[in-house]
Amino acid sequence: MIRALRQLPILPQTLLLVVFTLVASLVVNFLLISALPMPRLSFYSMSDVAEALADRPLAFRAKRIDPLLEISLAEAPPVAERDMVSNAGLSSRLAALLGEPVDRVRLVYKQDQSNWPFRYRENEAGVPIRLGEAQFYNTVVAAVQLENGQWRVLRSPKRPVITRFQMRTLAAFLLSVLAVLPFAFLFARQLTKPIRRFAGAAEAVGADYAAPPVPIEGSVELRQAAEALNKMQARLGETMAERTAMIGAIAHDLRTPLTRIAFRIEGAPEPVRRAVLADIDQMRGMVEASIGYIRSGHDIGERRPVDLHEIAERLVADYAAMGQPVTLSGAPAWVLGNGVAIERVLQNVIDNALAYAGSAEVRVVPGAEVGPMAVLQVLDRGPGLREAQLDEVFKPFNRGEPSRNRSTGGVGLGLAIARLIVAAHGGALLARNREGGGLIIEARLPRVARPQPPRAQRRAAGASMAGEAATGFAE
Repeated sequence: MIRALRQLPILPQTLLLVVFTLVASLVVNFLLISALPMPRLSFYSMSDVAEALADRPLAFRAKRIDPLLEISLAEAPPVAERDMVSNAGLSSRLAALLGEPVDRVRLVYKQDQSNWPFRYRENEAGVPIRLGEAQFYNTVVAAVQLENGQWRVLRSPKRPVITRFQMRTLAAFLLSVLAVLPFAFLFARQLTKPIRRFAGAAEAVGADYAAPPVPIEGSVELRQAAEALNKMQARLGETMAERTAMIGAIAHDLRTPLTRIAFRIEGAPEPVRRAVLADIDQMRGMVEASIGYIRSGHDIGERRPVDLHEIAERLVADYAAMGQPVTLSGAPAWVLGNGVAIERVLQNVIDNALAYAGSAEVRVVPGAEVGPMAVLQVLDRGPGLREAQLDEVFKPFNRGEPSRNRSTGGVGLGLAIARLIVAAHGGALLARNREGGGLIIEARLPRVARPQPPRAQRRAAGASMAGEAATGFAE
């Protein structure tokens, strides 16, 4: 049943959540009303005031004095102050309840201030009267004179900011929220989980058209979107395959006339023959570079945990053996990728730095310093680039040096191929100007934990260490 609910469109799922929330809230309120006694109303009736003032039980009610009522003795009766008023009719009613003369009874109170729109019908007294009995929702002060001339004074507490009934309502609301919150969380997680997977799969397809298809799951809308994206991915794969096959066929067909030209030029004078052969080599290099760009970044081979520092160290040693000024710094940083493809990225970027700056510095920044990404940087002290060129330099056939002289650079595909390969690894290749002059090109790749050696190797290593320790102890 849960699986069937997950496959419903988003609108019915949302409506079901709203209905369930309302039903749960009503159930919680019903249980509170049924299980708890009704809260006492936050007012004092004329009978309550009379009973509290009397020092004996009255005939109409058993003795029950509210503990919130303050009763004290005073030498003088209370008088109306500030916004308090007095009413002769209510004073007479209180005197009748107490069985005392009117001149020995005092009653002052604040008029009712019920919140809109729940206002009582106005009357001369200014307080609600139900069944002929006044009800005081605000402060009321009453007094009766005793035989010794003192006054017994009653004062009600100030009206609370939140009444008991409001507190009960607020508690019901909070309990309803607590009761519904876990179910709402589970519903939201079940609804967003396939969306997150869809977003991740769509991003992977954007970086690599050969990535696994988007899983078809979730609501109707998500399944339709996944099917459309998979169809688009399939069409994109077919287009790329056709383009690669077409360029491969063109390259294959060009080899024969280029070979014939090279053969026929053998009898030409040496300067002409040398120039023509150089042009033929350039044409072959451009064709091979174009094929490499088409094929790179989408078929990078098997991926496994590799150490960027180890790859850079090996490559920098090769450059040093050839006398190239390339240096290395940093620490081990592990990523999930193809070591050969990553080495090609680094080689292309280093070649670019050597072509335009004459030297290169390679730096490996572990992921612990930059968050979830490991960074592989190549720095130089060349002329740098204008801000508008920092992204343009990664486009195919775009060179930082505007001339087409092959002696000052390639055909403009090295950095484009590097960006394709890095994107296929789920990373990004960026460029920025270096402080003090020069350029920094960095590849940001998702880092992974350093792989642990197999269990057998760990046991062998542990046994070897134990043996060495025992030998040392014996000696």
